[in-house]
Amino acid sequence: MSDQSLESPVGEPDEHLRWTAKDTGWMFSHVGTGIGAGLLYLPINAGIGGFWPLLLMALISGPMVYLTHRTLTRFCLASRQSGNDFSAHVEDTFGSSVAKWLMLVCFLSMFPVLLLYTIGISNVTVSFLVNQLNWAEPSRSLTVFILVVAMVGALLGTEQRLLSLFRRMVLPLTIVLLGIAVYLIPQWRMDYLMQPVSLQKGAETFLLALPVLVFSFYHAPVCSTFARSYRQKNPDLHACIRKTDSIHMRSASILLAIALFFVFSCVMALTPEQLAQAKAENLPTLSILANQPGNRFFSTVTPLIAFVAIMTSFFGFFLGVIELMNGLLSQGFRSFRLGKVVSVGHVHRISLFIIALSCWVAGVGNWSILGIMEAVVAPMMAIIIFFLPIAGLYRVKQLEQYRKPFWDLFALGVGTLVIIGFVISQLL
Repeated sequence: MSDQSLESPVGEPDEHLRWTAKDTGWMFSHVGTGIGAGLLYLPINAGIGGFWPLLLMALISGPMVYLTHRTLTRFCLASRQSGNDFSAHVEDTFGSSVAKWLMLVCFLSMFPVLLLYTIGISNVTVSFLVNQLNWAEPSRSLTVFILVVAMVGALLGTEQRLLSLFRRMVLPLTIVLLGIAVYLIPQWRMDYLMQPVSLQKGAETFLLALPVLVFSFYHAPVCSTFARSYRQKNPDLHACIRKTDSIHMRSASILLAIALFFVFSCVMALTPEQLAQAKAENLPTLSILANQPGNRFFSTVTPLIAFVAIMTSFFGFFLGVIELMNGLLSQGFRSFRLGKVVSVGHVHRISLFIIALSCWVAGVGNWSILGIMEAVVAPMMAIIIFFLPIAGLYRVKQLEQYRKPFWDLFALGVGTLVIIGFVISQLL
């Protein structure tokens, strides 16, 4: 999927292409944001329809993940000012009236997920303290407060510290997921490969699993911050694109290799009855495996895997939500002619307070927001990752050389299928 237009001109210094610790940190931020709660449910949704729909999803995942996030990052890199946040760049590109709606769509694709991750990590923590450590059930409000303060506090450091945090958390997580996939190989049921699937059932499974597939690999929230980090250090747009493209290629390869191997291994190790049970009871894959007799290993390691997976995704989504909140508040203050009164620093602190308070309230309330996720987040994610980047690519003249009609139509086609799959899931 490399483009000739991305090759360095003869004689151009290649210092920007040299791999650094910063590049590794951003690579792991993509992987960590993508490996979250969605991955733990993906084997159930993807595998229940048999081998062939699963294989089709695996084949479509590679170009889908790489091309969509690469195009979004390229769009963010093309901002007229390197320090512009995502909302300012969207406003410059599409105009203020359209930008307001797009920012709302972006916000609705990320903020509910952040609340969901807060609820999930709170439940995992309380369950671990009670069931694994045999503690008395702690105060939920205090537990959630400590978790939110700790997670938000971890994100207030320098970029170098944040990237180091991603490296330390994501690397062990990927090793553990790979270890589980290998551990399950002796339990593989080869008859799964021969399971008959009708064309209608296979197509239905594929369409219904596509929204979950997008959610499982979605790391768009970090793309704007990622792009700005490189553009501020290097004014050469095309050099930045070459660098970020190489990082996306590596992160997508790692994410897909781990996720697809994990999904295939889990599906091959479960019976059709177990897959149906998991779907009916809305349980993640690891919970079904942990409930098997004599599987003490999974009952011990599952909470830790879920905790780390959800936390890394929380960090990635938080970066996107805080940037969008800053942009929305700044637009609001300008509308009320308070733009010069409220500084950028004050806007950021107000955003932090609103987001942290919302996460705490959601965690304490233990809301059931799966309905919101199904009704709002899936289609919003499709708009942000499939449609907006392509629209920006064809609207920004600087990106003209990166337009590839075949792959651009592919992204639009997959995005359309995601919306169709979402609509079908709501009608069933």
